Amino acid sequence: MKRIVVGLALLAGCTTTTRQAEPPAAQTATQTAEPASIYVFKGVEVFGSRKVPREKLLELITLPAPGTRLDTKNEQQQKEFIANLMESKKRLSETYSFAFIRMSVGQNQDHTMGVTVDLVDTGDEWRMPFNPEPKGEVADPEGLLAAWSDYLKTFWKLRSQGAVPEWGMGTCRAPMGCYGGFDHPELAPMEQRFIDGVPRHADALVRVLREDKDSGKRMNALMLMTYLSSPEELVKALLPSVRDPNEGVRNEALRRLGSAQEVSKKPGIVPIEPVLEALWYPLATDRNKAGWTLVHIMEVEGTVHRQQILDKSGEVLLEMAGMRSVLDREPSRKVLGMLAGQDFGDDMAAWRRWFEQTRGTRP
Repeated sequence: MKRIVVGLALLAGCTTTTRQAEPPAAQTATQTAEPASIYVFKGVEVFGSRKVPREKLLELITLPAPGTRLDTKNEQQQKEFIANLMESKKRLSETYSFAFIRMSVGQNQDHTMGVTVDLVDTGDEWRMPFNPEPKGEVADPEGLLAAWSDYLKTFWKLRSQGAVPEWGMGTCRAPMGCYGGFDHPELAPMEQRFIDGVPRHADALVRVLREDKDSGKRMNALMLMTYLSSPEELVKALLPSVRDPNEGVRNEALRRLGSAQEVSKKPGIVPIEPVLEALWYPLATDRNKAGWTLVHIMEVEGTVHRQQILDKSGEVLLEMAGMRSVLDREPSRKVLGMLAGQDFGDDMAAWRRWFEQTRGTRP
């Protein structure tokens, strides 16, 4: 999923989930292909307010009707859409008291798009227990951070040219998972430097993660840590970054904790407490990666933490399960399904009944 973020200003960015939808079926000769720039708007979802009913919030958001076709190359249409987003955000902030508001536009592989409004009520600041911004400047060990930055620039250049796939992940030799892959001839020669250099400079990269004020350097250091061979070493290095003040660093830290658990297949590799805490963090990217990490923990440890999960994060998992967005819905329903021993599908009333009955039944 590609995401455009509307915070205090309009920012461009993208995140890719570790679980992508299946590629759309090839069109038959009798079908008329939509232009690549056309997306069908699926509507608005709000998440996170425990005080204001969803219907009240949606009344303040003025965007096109679901089913509207939007052209990302139509400059006037895009300006109007962004203006409506910003005006809706202003109405929300003037009508209710929020500690955090973030509006993001998600564009999906099937050429649908939607808006997610992530909220934190005033009084719920406990949902944002992030570390202070680091103040230091840490030297780049052996030029690894600069080399990784060069790799990313080359990768995104190739992706913009259609030379590497737009969706999904490529292949790499990092033991703990790939970012974009090294399948293209321009990228392949770059990887050996990371294979050799990261294990030698693991301690220096951890210092960057902990101390450097540049969130870009922290992000690059975190991505490089996937070239460590030990899941235990990776988890120890990354756990403090789950509370990083930068959302991109948090997103990648949580993603790679899930990778470490998935690779290790051992119980107890990733402690469950910070993962349950992260499910309450304000952004879809936070809770999505926390959700998948919890899935991987439960695939190894089963339902041993059942009561703790329900008590600490049952409410947020239920809210995620009721969302249209696959970012929220897919990992949360997997977790709840494992806890329940059955799948209630889209019947949110049945999920709620099960939750209330189970939470009230103590051993």
